[in-house]
Amino acid sequence: MKTNRVNEIVETMKSFSKDKYQKNELLTEMFALQQEIVGLTFNGEHVSTADLKIWDVERHLEQLNQDCGNVADDELQRFEDGSKTLCNLIKAEISGKRGEAKAFSVLQHIRSKNIILKNVELSDGNHHTELDAIVITPGVVTIVEVKNTAKNIFIDENGDYYRTGEYLRWDCNIAEKMNFKEEVLKKVLADDGIEDIQIKSIVVFTDNRIEVQNKYCGIRTCFVSQLAYIIDGFKRSTSRREEELEHIEGLIKEAECKEAYPLDFDVAQYKIDFATLMAILEEASAKVEEQEYKQEVVIEKKNVWTVLENVFTSRYVGYAGSAAVTAVAISTVAISVIREGGR
Repeated sequence: MKTNRVNEIVETMKSFSKDKYQKNELLTEMFALQQEIVGLTFNGEHVSTADLKIWDVERHLEQLNQDCGNVADDELQRFEDGSKTLCNLIKAEISGKRGEAKAFSVLQHIRSKNIILKNVELSDGNHHTELDAIVITPGVVTIVEVKNTAKNIFIDENGDYYRTGEYLRWDCNIAEKMNFKEEVLKKVLADDGIEDIQIKSIVVFTDNRIEVQNKYCGIRTCFVSQLAYIIDGFKRSTSRREEELEHIEGLIKEAECKEAYPLDFDVAQYKIDFATLMAILEEASAKVEEQEYKQEVVIEKKNVWTVLENVFTSRYVGYAGSAAVTAVAISTVAISVIREGGR
């Protein structure tokens, strides 16, 4: 394996060229990385790479490694470990976006006058948070947290959020998470003198087939089909005019701060792992092809001499004449030599 080949492969991969990314940039970059991996793996092969994914690359390289005598088992395992992480990140982003799309669609059915802000990022100066949706209505400002999960959910008396199944998996303290979102939003409005406003929070689940047990009284949970109905049903302590709703919208937009963060995945190392694996398998494949070719040449030579032996011992030699036989022999050997030397 040559180091310069590894570097050459890595240099062709242009995805994730920055150190930090905003949340809305991540999926595009991850898809770009996946397509680079696919393109480099199937380069030169007569297949369409448009619909191929990382797992297609894994299957292809597993077979290639097997064909080459398992020369890159360790490198293949490292690549597959990294691929698993990457695929999980892609799935999480897609799942999140699909869930938000469902919730945003339902929010269009709110009957009250409303303004909907999507994917709002706010900060208190030290900590940063994203609010999936903020719904501004005449009497209430509602924070919507979207959960697109297929697992049953249990929220205990302390606000700890668990995914249930064969095992109980702690995810976060949803109470602290939602309280922080409310506090940051309240501060944005209070800085403009708006303090007499109700702020409600709803955690909405997009899969109506799951079970949700919520024992924490400080958080309202619902399924996506109930979302618009619940927001319309909030009691109003005051009722604001349309221009006031627009003013609140302006304050939130002005306070918004979209920050960039490094991806929680070592992309540079993943690229190196892939390039190393490819370089080893390319070199091994070339050796296998060369060995197969040499074996073909040996077989052809044996066939040539068998033909010559049959010609010289044939009873028809006398009729063809020695000159003709010699010509046949020379031609046959020449063809063999040309095929061997002109590969």
